[in-house]
Amino acid sequence: MNHRHYLKLWRGLLFSLLLLGVAVTFTSCGDDEPSGTTIDYYLDVEEEFLINGSTGHTDRYENPITRMRAAIRKAYPTPDANGNDDAVLEACDKEFETYVENYSGGAEHFTCLFHLVRATKQGSKVVQNEELRTYSYDINPIIPDDGGDDDE
Repeated sequence: MNHRHYLKLWRGLLFSLLLLGVAVTFTSCGDDEPSGTTIDYYLDVEEEFLINGSTGHTDRYENPITRMRAAIRKAYPTPDANGNDDAVLEACDKEFETYVENYSGGAEHFTCLFHLVRATKQGSKVVQNEELRTYSYDINPIIPDDGGDDDE
């Protein structure tokens, strides 16, 4: 056999190995999704954060939705099979109370409404939702003037 024949054989062998490597790399051996059940928590926002009925000045204040999400992640950083309703509820209740205390007594009227939801997931798919608690922010409500006389 001459030198060119060996070169063609080696080239063919290397090309075959390259194709085999590509095939092995891109072939899935099964479902890449985790198959176990996990519990996670999220907020279902019904009414966005408003100041005096508008989003115009909300950037001047801390958003209660953002703060609540952070409280959830601090209390329950990684979803697992058990969940921890007590810890998440306690963290959310404390965050709600702190926020209301921080902004009560001011001139601005803060409103927001959302629900804490417990999600049961199979892999990345939500298979069940359970609403645990509703948080309704109505801080410094505007009391309408009844138009009556104060002298009576």
